[in-house]
Amino acid sequence: MRPTIDQDDDKPHEECGVFGVWNGGDAAALTAASSGVQLPAPHPRFAFPAPVSPHLASRLAGKPPIARPDVSDWLNDWQQHMTSHVMSRIFVLVETAGGMFSPLAPRFTNFDLALTLEPAVWLLVAPDSLGVLHNLSATLAACSARGRSPDLVVLSEARPRDASTGTNAAELAALGIVTPCAVLGRDSTSAESLARAVLDRVQSSSRNRISS
Repeated sequence: MRPTIDQDDDKPHEECGVFGVWNGGDAAALTAASSGVQLPAPHPRFAFPAPVSPHLASRLAGKPPIARPDVSDWLNDWQQHMTSHVMSRIFVLVETAGGMFSPLAPRFTNFDLALTLEPAVWLLVAPDSLGVLHNLSATLAACSARGRSPDLVVLSEARPRDASTGTNAAELAALGIVTPCAVLGRDSTSAESLARAVLDRVQSSSRNRISS
């Protein structure tokens, strides 16, 4: 469900999912890494050429925006095609396109999408760069006001390093904003602490649901 850019020439892929022919992109790489998974067709269900917010990408492509019924249909397809596979796994990872409140369509954001996937463990990824103290404060406050906060927060050095990089996790904790469960470097090949935190939270959530 995410727009993609060709890593070789920075031009958008012709990755149109249900609206056309899928010729590669991030979805291709993720599919290749998901060995043994029979994905429901068409896949990806929602994808557009322009690497911008999905609501704008659909408009630029002359296609209708993603609506709540579309998401419901997508979830039903996944339940029908993936139940046997999912039940043999601990969890399924869903990466959203954009930030917590990035719009998928008018009045429908990634926050709303995540709610439809409940019960779930929410992992919020923020950049280890200038501005993250404010951005995380604002995002977490907005989530709390809407009744659902992320379960885990991780910092990622996805942007070029600046004077704050490497210090933000400690500052977030010291200011009482949030304590990130992990900090990933730009070329990090190991995310053991993140994987452990996610697995612990998934197992804890599963035990709580069973006991209740």
